[in-house]
Amino acid sequence: MATHYISIVVLIASLIACSSATSETILSDVNLLEFPLNLEYLEAEFFLFGSTGHGLDKIAPELAEDGPPPIGAKLAKFNDTVIRDIIYQFALQEVGHLRAIKNTVVGFSRPLLDLSQSSFAKLPES
Repeated sequence: MATHYISIVVLIASLIACSSATSETILSDVNLLEFPLNLEYLEAEFFLFGSTGHGLDKIAPELAEDGPPPIGAKLAKFNDTVIRDIIYQFALQEVGHLRAIKNTVVGFSRPLLDLSQSSFAKLPES
């Protein structure tokens, strides 16, 4: 019988905690949208430089917001123009993601990204 009362008390306490955390949830929703912004910047710059040799500063400078240009980013060597076009389509999709997130939350300017070959070589060691 005592465990039944403890279960009820825990249930009521959790309901109270959930209702008092509503304002925190709204703030964390913004944080949840700002977190992928880093990834979208990385993907957009990676695919743009790989397919065109230039990044957001040329394609959509308003999205970079005067953030520092990526380190070591360069045009990839493709043997097939179809592959280059597919990578460019990925880039445009990432630019669209950036626009969508930045239209929803304030966000931040482009962070410093290291897209150099040596940076990617370190990934397996992490």
